[in-house]
Amino acid sequence: MKKQEAKSPSDRVDCDELLARLGGWFRARVLLCAALAAVQVGLLHTTYIFLAADVPYRCVVPECEAHNSTDFSAAWTVAALPEHGRAHRCSRRVPLDPTLPCEANSAFSEDVVACDQWLYASANTIVTEFNLACQEWKRTLVGTIHNIGMLVSLPILGYVSDRWGRKTALILSCVLVGAIGSLKAFSVSYEMYVIVEFLETVAGASAFPAAFIMTIELLGQEKRVLTTAFLGIMLVIGGLSFALLAKTFQYWRTFILVVYPPSLLFLLYIYFLPESIRWLLSKGRKEDALEIITKAAKMNDVTLSEETIKQLQEAKVPVEKKEEEAGLWIQVFRSPIIMRRLAICSWWWITCTFVFYGLAINSVSLAGDKYTNYMLVVSVEVIAVVTNALVLDRIGRKRTLLIAYIVCGISCVAIAFVPPTMSWLATLLYLVGKIAITQAFSGVYMYTSELFPTHARHSLLGFCSMVGRLGSIVAPQMPLLAIYVDWLPSVLFGSTALVAGALMLTTPETLNTRLPDTIQEAEELANQHKKPENLEMKVC
Repeated sequence: MKKQEAKSPSDRVDCDELLARLGGWFRARVLLCAALAAVQVGLLHTTYIFLAADVPYRCVVPECEAHNSTDFSAAWTVAALPEHGRAHRCSRRVPLDPTLPCEANSAFSEDVVACDQWLYASANTIVTEFNLACQEWKRTLVGTIHNIGMLVSLPILGYVSDRWGRKTALILSCVLVGAIGSLKAFSVSYEMYVIVEFLETVAGASAFPAAFIMTIELLGQEKRVLTTAFLGIMLVIGGLSFALLAKTFQYWRTFILVVYPPSLLFLLYIYFLPESIRWLLSKGRKEDALEIITKAAKMNDVTLSEETIKQLQEAKVPVEKKEEEAGLWIQVFRSPIIMRRLAICSWWWITCTFVFYGLAINSVSLAGDKYTNYMLVVSVEVIAVVTNALVLDRIGRKRTLLIAYIVCGISCVAIAFVPPTMSWLATLLYLVGKIAITQAFSGVYMYTSELFPTHARHSLLGFCSMVGRLGSIVAPQMPLLAIYVDWLPSVLFGSTALVAGALMLTTPETLNTRLPDTIQEAEELANQHKKPENLEMKVC
């Protein structure tokens, strides 16, 4: 027997109630599509960490190499290359008698000359391929270029999402990142590599925001926290897959050709992924929304009443007054509340990207196998995701994120005061900071999306994320800074997190509030949370 849908007492349709009834296989299909997109993001969004990783190298000493088979750690290198370490690999000494074979006890000149050739311990990364020895800035620039591409991408794809649909933005991002990213394997120069890296990121940086927004808009209010946790775990799975595949296919060209081309399969989403019903109704496309709802009802054995169908057909589009005449950003500029909220959200995003990616990049510099270290740092993110799932709907968004930022800030600042003899404590604080910033990053996606209206949600979320990329642009340069002042990066990470925590006190709680569809509704969020009994029924 088919389940009969309850009739709404309103003359319009309650989106959250309707979406809750259209669960089952319809919801599972949306979640599966979003999950695969999140795994792809976790797999591909930080490939530069290994593809442009540092490798051990030393100067070539022609007078010695001529008499010996090339040996990276030959005994004579101690005397010929007395200055060891990351900052001292660019000079060498000349043997006093170049006619004799170089030995451990050979005499070398005290004069130091600049290296013009280098010997690399492995050929797995672009450092060897493009001879980037003693050009550390070029290596770290790859990560910065990657994040500049994100900064460019997010407003573009945000506009695409709000203008042409969440589905269109998601498919474009997922497919183009695979198509363009594959071209990196055929790079013939460093310049070509960074150009393709930039274009790849411009094309694919918006995959996760599109998947996240589509999911929370399709699944309704009661599933926001679980959706965020679910997608966060998918990101972790993608990150673990990235490390495992990078360890298996260590040569960078092989790795690219293995992991990027499968992204072209996301073209199948044209047939399998439905568009956001909220977005369709916000654009006045009631027929398209009704078609998706009808198919979902049939899939889940739910009968739509004639009254519900009529309500959908006659549903009013929730638009701002004179919205057709006023552009999106004009409306935003006219709202001091939204402008202030936009600035605060942007700082949260700067903090999240700066600290999150900074800690991830530094993880490969910890003692031990770099692939294992990366997997450890990614794995602890599950703790943050599960914690969010347990507390966001209990103690609220604000309190959860406030605690996360404060714990991250204190942990990172404390690292600077840990003595070298207690490296275990520094590692523990490092992991606590990583867990806390992951919790903040996971929660800020949902919290930001709940603070802005439907018709501008992706554009404003994209703007915050775009500005936030300033943090991820700076993060890859932290290893360079650590060469000169080793404690400064952790203090910078902690300080930005503490400021973000303070700003969390200035925005409204969104627990138990419905997604706002208009700027006016977004402005009134604080009143909605304070007086839930006065809320009018939220309708599509």
